[in-house]
Amino acid sequence: MKIAILADIHANAEALEAVLSAADKAGAGRVIVLGDVVGYGADSAACIRRLREARVTCVLGNHDQALVDCRQARSLNSLARDAIIRSRDMVTAPDLDYLRSFAYRHVSYGGAFSHANPIKPEEWRHMLLLPDMVWCLARQDWRIAFIGHTHHPGIYCAREEAQVAELTSTEVAIGRHRYLINPGSVGQPRDGDWRASFGLWDLNRQYYKLHRVEYPVQQTQRKIREAGWPYYLADRLSKGE
Repeated sequence: MKIAILADIHANAEALEAVLSAADKAGAGRVIVLGDVVGYGADSAACIRRLREARVTCVLGNHDQALVDCRQARSLNSLARDAIIRSRDMVTAPDLDYLRSFAYRHVSYGGAFSHANPIKPEEWRHMLLLPDMVWCLARQDWRIAFIGHTHHPGIYCAREEAQVAELTSTEVAIGRHRYLINPGSVGQPRDGDWRASFGLWDLNRQYYKLHRVEYPVQQTQRKIREAGWPYYLADRLSKGE
């Protein structure tokens, strides 16, 4: 079986639809979302309902939590906080109930799935720098863990000699080591590549591969501008920043 792993959709309906279509064509039998369905983009409600329709498994992201609990919005940067406040007028009570159903962490197939670090996901600690990866992999009970939150794809491996290495490839055969993998962002990549990003984990072959998908980014940008939101939220999408 193949599992499509998505993260940081951020209310980008066009990117989400493109990724779901690509995952289906690639033979994914299940979809797991690593949080932040909402925020930044203009289509929070549409993305929530599309995921419910697709019956995917979702874990909680900090933007999802902020939309449900306004007190949590204080921890976001000003642009993110403004987007969450605007999004509250666009979602319904059932939409919020769906977000409330998300757990901080999901464990299946011998792996862990969380938005931030899998050890203490509720703390929203970014796993971006190598010392963060070393800290996490030293405490990781699972052979493989998938995380989002940073919008930067990456594969990190802790070898038996306790050395942690960032792999330069976008795919890896899952061996006897421990792995920490970020599939990047569906709706707001920040690694210089504007295309939507997702990962595909092949359980039978024990193989992981990163995929990039083009989507009609101009349509997404137009929605954000027409909604009267800050233009930077639209402009950054075509730059991958």
